[in-house]
Formats: sequence, structure tokens, C-alpha cells
Amino acid sequence: MKKKLAAIVTAIAVTVVSLAGCGNSTESSGSAPAAETEKAEGETANSGNAEEAVRHKIGVILYGKDDSMGAADYAYLNYAAEALEVDIQWALNDYDAESQLASAENLVSAGCEGLLFLPINDNAVSLIGDYCQQNEIYFQMMNRDISDNTIKEATQANPYYVGTSFEANEAATNELTNFMAEEGRLKYGVGKVPPGSSLSVRNTAFEESVKAVNGTILADYTAPSDGSTQAYVTYIENFVNSYPEMDGLLLSSTTGGGGETIMNTLQSLVEPGAIKIVAFDTFEGMEEGFEDGWLTALAGGIAVQCVPDFIMLYNAVDKTPLAEGYTVLYQNFIFITNLEECSTFAQYIDNPEHMIYDAETIRSLAKRYNPDATLDDLVNLMESYSLGWVVDNAGQ
Repeated sequence: MKKKLAAIVTAIAVTVVSLAGCGNSTESSGSAPAAETEKAEGETANSGNAEEAVRHKIGVILYGKDDSMGAADYAYLNYAAEALEVDIQWALNDYDAESQLASAENLVSAGCEGLLFLPINDNAVSLIGDYCQQNEIYFQMMNRDISDNTIKEATQANPYYVGTSFEANEAATNELTNFMAEEGRLKYGVGKVPPGSSLSVRNTAFEESVKAVNGTILADYTAPSDGSTQAYVTYIENFVNSYPEMDGLLLSSTTGGGGETIMNTLQSLVEPGAIKIVAFDTFEGMEEGFEDGWLTALAGGIAVQCVPDFIMLYNAVDKTPLAEGYTVLYQNFIFITNLEECSTFAQYIDNPEHMIYDAETIRSLAKRYNPDATLDDLVNLMESYSLGWVVDNAGQ
């Protein structure tokens, strides 16, 4: 993966910083509301002493916790909240913008001082952003860019927008397609992300990467946006019955049970390896998928970025932001290409029983506990993230 640029833009000047390695940078712009220097009676000013910390309440809006990524997000954030002495409140299973807005309203009514959410689409960003500005609530997104330029500009101008994080999607799509082409598989079915989400860049990226390897897209589908998995059965049955020459699936997303359903459906229709899969995200049964010859490569490991997002929001809510204005954090993908890598990945990453960042590391990035914490410290931690780094640091 190519070197990322980190752009930190303030209201006064623009500075561009190059970060070595694969993947992470920050981008900051605008100006946040001034940090409060006086606190209510009984609450002392921040001095970096954890004993003086009030218990903040933060709300999290997530599509669910029943698939691999959702379960990992749920475990990672509960652990981070405990480390930072935060009362965390959850809103799960919202699959449209209006439902996510309703959850935001309910969480704020329950006393949440900040909101972290994985937006279902750009409209959800707009609705929640407007609501947070009206109610002076800090908000941070995770795992998403904003594809609509008008909504992006309005969000970046919102003084309560802490920032977001997302991944190098185009580079990862090229990598996945190349893995498939190296096996001589060039006739594809493509699974697309619904329009209106920033992940839809993967759709066009797959089209371009297929052209680059002289492949052919025989058919495509758009993933259901309502959380249903039955539609995947119909899609794959149609692929197999209508295009017997199809030898590969390029999947832009497999969350929410999509990966499990697609692989199980293939197993009932064709011989192992007749059609193989490359995909974003990880899912239950992936080890068997590599062992039995259904999977060529997966791009995953991005659930952990919810922790840096939570840390950014915590610092903003605590009136000690790590940056002036919003930030954009970039997370490395981890590519899994064989059973051994898959087994290691399953043991250490997206595993609700294993915390990649321990409590001490999390607290070291919160100014309440470490007044010397900086945005660079957080970026450097994300920059180090790889399968090897996680294994080397396990248990430390």
C-alpha cells in the first residue's frame, strides 16, 4: 500500500505532513468550540489526574453486534469505555438514516455528552450532524468517509464534528483483484455496496481494477440495505445458473451475515474452488473457507479503528481535544491469503476475547490521564498496526 499524506489544516494555515509506511494519516480543519477552562462546582480543572475525572457518558450507534466486525466493535468499545471510566450507552440495529437520528436523539436525552456512530449513509451524517450542532453535542464517525460533497463541506464546518476514520479502499480493491487474477480467474460476479455510502467507492474501484487485469464482470448485485441475508441466496443462485463460466466473486462488503450466506450458498451449488471469493471484511467460517478452497483473500482488521475514534471523541468531550477542528484518521487493512494467516488473524484480531490495545495504552492517549498525549502519538500507534505487530504485542 502506498504512503499516505496527512494534512492538518487550521483556520490560520495549512500544513502537509508525509507519514511513512502503509496507511495512516490525519487531516484537520475548521475550529472547534473553545475548550472550557472553568468547571462546575465540585469538578476540578483537568490536571491529568485520573482521580479527578468526571464520568462522561458517550453514546454509540452501530448497525449491530452479531457479525464479526460488529462483535469486535462492541467488545473493543466497551473495554475502552471501562479504561477511560466512561458510561457507554448503545443503540444497535438501525438500518436507515431516520432510525439512526432517532437513536441519536434518545441517547442525548439519556444524558450522552458525545456520539460515536457508524453512519448507514451520507444522509445519516447530515441529520445527526445538524442535530448535534443544534444541541451542542460532539460527534465522531467511524469507518466512513462522506461521499456527498455538499454534506461533507457542511459536516466539516460543524464546530461539534470531531472527525472520522476510514480505510484506503481503492488500493485494497486493486490488491484483492490482483490476488484473484494471479490465480488465473478473470470472469467475475461483483457484490456492490448500496449507493449513498462512502464505501460505494469500492464499486467503481472494482470496475477499474477488473479492467486493469483484462478481466470481465459478468454480473453484479447491490447488497440489501435492510440487514436481510436472504437476498444473497437469490443473487448467488442467479450468478451460478446464468453464468456457468463465472470463476470469481469480488465482494465490496460481507458484513451483517453476507459473507457466511454467500459462502454457504456457493457450497450448495458448485464444487469447491469452482468459484472463489475475494472480499472486504471477515466473517464466521472463514478458516474453513480457506481450508476448503472457497476463499482467495480477505481485507479486514479495521474494526479496531473504533478505539482511536473513541479516544478522539473522549478528549473532545473532556474539553482537551487532540486537534483543533476535525480530524480524519486512516487505518491499514490486513490482508489474509491463506489458512495460517487466517488462524492467526482469528486468534488476535476481530476477536472479542482479545484486546489489541490494552487499558494502559488507551489511557496514555487521553489527556485526562496523560497531559502530554498528542495526535501524533495516536497516529503513530495506528501506523504500527499490522498482523505481526498485534502478535508481537499480545499479552504485553
